[in-house]
Amino acid sequence: MKKFSWLLFSVFVLVFETQAQNKLLSVDDAVLKGRTVLAPERLSQLQWIPKSTKLAFVAKKQGKEVMVVQDIPSLKNDTILEIQELSNAFLNLLPKNPALNRFPFLTWVNPNSFRFYYANAHYIFNFNDKKVSLLARAPKEGENLDFDAGSNKLAYTLYNNLYVNVNGQSSPEMGADAQGQAVNKGDLITDDAQSQTSYGKSVHRNEFGITKGTFFSPLGNRIAFYKLTETMVDDYPLMNIKLNDTAAEKLSKPTATEMLKYPMAGNKSHHVRVFLYDFKKKRKVEVMTTGDAEQYLTNVSWSPDEEYVYIAVLNREQNEMQWQQFDGTTGQYIRTLFTEKHAKYVEPQKPLYFINNDASKFIWFSQKDGFTHLYLYNARGNEIKQLTKGKITVKDIICTDPKGSILFYHAVSEDGLSKFVYKLDLKTGTSTVINRLEGQHQALVSEDGQFIVDQISSTNIPRRYLIMDNKGKELGTLFNAINPIREYKNCKIELGKIPSTDKLVSLNYRIIYPADFDSTKKYPVLNYVYGGPHAQMITNSWMGNADLWLYYMAQQGYLVFTLDNRGSMNRGIDFENATFRNLGKFEMEDQLAGINYLKKFKYVDANRMGVYGWSFGGFMSTSLMTKTPDVFKVGVAGGPVIDWRMYEIMYTERYMDMPQNNAEGYKEADLTHFAKNLKGRLLLIHGTNDNVVLWQHTLTYLKKCVDEGVLVDYFVYPGHEHNVLGPDRVHLMKKITQYFKDFL
Repeated sequence: MKKFSWLLFSVFVLVFETQAQNKLLSVDDAVLKGRTVLAPERLSQLQWIPKSTKLAFVAKKQGKEVMVVQDIPSLKNDTILEIQELSNAFLNLLPKNPALNRFPFLTWVNPNSFRFYYANAHYIFNFNDKKVSLLARAPKEGENLDFDAGSNKLAYTLYNNLYVNVNGQSSPEMGADAQGQAVNKGDLITDDAQSQTSYGKSVHRNEFGITKGTFFSPLGNRIAFYKLTETMVDDYPLMNIKLNDTAAEKLSKPTATEMLKYPMAGNKSHHVRVFLYDFKKKRKVEVMTTGDAEQYLTNVSWSPDEEYVYIAVLNREQNEMQWQQFDGTTGQYIRTLFTEKHAKYVEPQKPLYFINNDASKFIWFSQKDGFTHLYLYNARGNEIKQLTKGKITVKDIICTDPKGSILFYHAVSEDGLSKFVYKLDLKTGTSTVINRLEGQHQALVSEDGQFIVDQISSTNIPRRYLIMDNKGKELGTLFNAINPIREYKNCKIELGKIPSTDKLVSLNYRIIYPADFDSTKKYPVLNYVYGGPHAQMITNSWMGNADLWLYYMAQQGYLVFTLDNRGSMNRGIDFENATFRNLGKFEMEDQLAGINYLKKFKYVDANRMGVYGWSFGGFMSTSLMTKTPDVFKVGVAGGPVIDWRMYEIMYTERYMDMPQNNAEGYKEADLTHFAKNLKGRLLLIHGTNDNVVLWQHTLTYLKKCVDEGVLVDYFVYPGHEHNVLGPDRVHLMKKITQYFKDFL
């Protein structure tokens, strides 16, 4: 083994802010380097090796990637594998593949081997013989891949049908795979998919914690999967403008039209069913859920013994959720374990958690006491006890120890700014914070539950990895990142709180002060806003969770302000659902409370206020520009929601109810009614292929401005979806930057 000592040691990090140079960021720096070389350095692919007290991660040595193993608690380390060695082993198996220059995403299986994913296939590398073996492969056209580590089965979709690779080969319809190897038959699970009917894909537009459409049973003997039927949903045409390969050619003619199934609020929704497939019996059955066809089937879970399937069934009104239990073999309905109701909405986000494969009881995440907490239930759905309490928001379960007596979890503080690691004694119900240092903590716990890697970030700490025991004792520093923007001109970042206008809640804000700030001068304000559910702009993390472009704007002389209004997450259910049926009302009041707070300071130029936001933030910036037209001089709205009747059912009806039931709320949130009030400069930006906030929103608003004789600015990004990504993002941010420089 080769000793690797230059990276892993406890270091004393100098505070570079006092030594900052006069170097300024560029827009290119902020966009292209903000998440790479100008972001705090991290330990790549850090994970515990099973059945050991060793950590592994990928680092660079002499410009090439190497794999390093660190022993805990001795902190001794070795380089155990160089990328060239893995690449050679890979090419020995698949000579036609390109050489590996970087370690692909990998997962340790045991102390002698790890799995890795590359080009729609999963492989395993064995240290004993330094060989790579194929575990499972999907064809290159395969999508929605889902690998089951226990059985080495690989589920994937192909032309809307579901396949499961059970023998390391590919789909029978593909003939030979990329290596020219013959494929075997027998992995087609469904064969009746059509253009408007699909299997094995994520459903309900990724709401309710849904991220995929297949769910292997714990032992890999069965699989549950979604069937999505969209025939009843209206077609929506997208103008699919794509540039040809050569720059000399113009846009393709005629433009292709891509039909999207988009369920708008108040209209017909798609239908979803769940099916089970038994690999041994080669039998497919439907799960017999009860309720309406337009309900939501969420958080599919298996019991550890594969005997039962559980589904959180939510009505379309989203105010009643039933946890239903089904036979894992026949799909027959057995019982409803329990029901949760709320006058506004219930939003299940997590599947059931069974402690160490014990099918007799499970843990459930619920907001029923006002904050997200963990509750212990028996297998029949009777609540045993509430496991966590207080005004904290439990985010996730990390793991339990081998005995099933200690559970580790992450939870956010009452003010929403810090996230901590907790250790819960399941017998006594006592929770203990592992490390009380304010900031954002993310833990990796060893398999035996004895050691923890605590990754910390705060406004003062770019990124730090601490080794701790499970009682919170610090054993050493694994890595300490230095300030990645230490060579650039410093801008002070301040986090604080102000009361809402009605004094009911406190609101978190972040200010990035201009470089070389002088309180005797006056500065224009850029208010960066999002404001919608399931988002939080401000945390006690590096740069206060601000994007590097905001820091760039501060260097350009703007006082950059952001506030998390009511409706944003991690502050409890009353804070989050205060906006129910009236999106935009309390959000605007809170944003204006922040602006009024700024106006108290002499260095704030109240006549030069700008606002910028995207998506819900675009809705907010347009609202602020037209509902309070005398406050902001300049606004930019990217991908804005203009009329909630044109947004998707799942999201909109949760927060606004159905249009048929809340006509006044929808009318007040329809921004076309306020276009005539615009006084300042407003730039609307949209991607032509936006399949989230449809282009129709901006076009509708522009037509209203024309009708009202209101002058408004507009820029479109051909071929882009809801956000402008890739190389064109530099153009986007330069466009926005120049707009504020020209008019603010």
